[in-house]
Amino acid sequence: MATTASQKQQRAERTRAFLGELVLRYPACFTQDRNQIRPLAIGIQHSLREDLNQDPAFEGTPAWLIRQALALYTRSPAYLEATIARRNRIHLDGSDAGEVSDEAVDYAQARRDEQKERRAARRKEAAKAAKAAKPARPRKPTAEERKQKKLEALARKFNA
Repeated sequence: MATTASQKQQRAERTRAFLGELVLRYPACFTQDRNQIRPLAIGIQHSLREDLNQDPAFEGTPAWLIRQALALYTRSPAYLEATIARRNRIHLDGSDAGEVSDEAVDYAQARRDEQKERRAARRKEAAKAAKAAKPARPRKPTAEERKQKKLEALARKFNA
C-alpha cells in the first residue's frame, strides 16, 4: 500500500510530536538543548518500549512511531556531533551506558559529512535559483558608446 504525500506529512508531524513527548517524559535522556545531547544506549528502543507499556496512555504506541522518533533524534546534527565528540551513552534515566565505539564515531562522522554536503548543495542551488530569478541589470555603456551618444546629441542639436 503506497502512502500519499499527506500521509507522510502526517506521520512526520506525529513523529515530531511524539519526540516532544519523549523529551518531556525522559528529560534526563532526551533533550532539545544541543549542548546537552548525549548518545543513547545501544538497544534503548527495547527499554523505551517496556517503559511505555507500563503507562496506559502510551501502551498502544506503534513500534514504527518509536523507531521514527529515535531515528529523528539520532540523525540530528547535534546528536551526530555528540557521538563524534565521544560523549558517554545514556539510559532513559540519564545514567551512564558506556563509551561510544570507534565504529559509531566513524559512522556518525560519515553521516555528518553527508549532511554538510547536502546542505552545501542546497545552498548552491538556492543561490543559483536566486541569481536566475533576479532581473538582469542593464549593462553600462562603455566610454566609447557614451562618447558616440554625446556626439549624436550634439549633431542633432546643431542640425535641427
